[in-house]
Amino acid sequence: MKLNVSKPVFVMLLLLLNAIPIYGVFQWGWKSFDLIFLYWLENLIIGAIMILRMVIRPYSHKVEFALPVFLVPFFTFHYGMFCFVHGKFVVHLFGKSLQPELAGMDVPEIILPLIEARHLFWPLMALLAYQLLDWGRDVSERGLGSDGIRQLTIAPYRRVIVLHITIIASGFALGSLNEPLVGLLLLIAFKTGMDIYHWNKDEQTAAKQEAPVIDEKIKRKVDAFLDDPKITINGKETRYNSFEELKTSPQYGMLKAILSMTVGNQQIKAIEAYIEQRQSDEP
Repeated sequence: MKLNVSKPVFVMLLLLLNAIPIYGVFQWGWKSFDLIFLYWLENLIIGAIMILRMVIRPYSHKVEFALPVFLVPFFTFHYGMFCFVHGKFVVHLFGKSLQPELAGMDVPEIILPLIEARHLFWPLMALLAYQLLDWGRDVSERGLGSDGIRQLTIAPYRRVIVLHITIIASGFALGSLNEPLVGLLLLIAFKTGMDIYHWNKDEQTAAKQEAPVIDEKIKRKVDAFLDDPKITINGKETRYNSFEELKTSPQYGMLKAILSMTVGNQQIKAIEAYIEQRQSDEP
């Protein structure tokens, strides 16, 4: 089932999503810390969605279960430590206005009290709904498991580092200006613009991957493989009379599963399309 959501509709959703903090500024008296802390909480949602993307994917071979078994704990620890340090930085720099009973708590301990005290629950639910919708749209267009290990592990950091360095710098500027209303609104506007920019960039990348290509280095490896169809696993070499014979072997299923984990299903489709093209060109 394809989830058809046009680009204007998605941009409108982003605008509405980022309008929620404006309500928080006027209705709940949000300051720069509340905004920056909400944007930090969004990082946790993005990390959770990334874990779901690692786990919920097609499994054609038992070796593919190695991806969630080993990658999820590693990513959870690494990204969790990254967010923890980032959160301590945010709280230390901008959390001076925290209630006395919260001031002595560590970052994980203040999350739930702050969500309740600063009316962050529904804004967080809106962020979660948007991230799930965006993931569903990506799956409907490119399919489950379209990204490999490298893309899955790097994607959250790429967004967080660029966006939050600027947001924190903006927070310092707001602090020096005693947080005028116009400054808070400009921070929200900047966050909205960055979200639209990153979403549009992801869309352009996805569009390129709809017709994936393989580079010359991989082509040379594929050509050598087709000229001499063989697979070596654990030092044991198995030869085949043709690529068609190889495709029906359990070894090929394992090889394809490993490639699915490392480079994603999009690259596998590109390699298989190249093989079919080469075979059709042969006399």
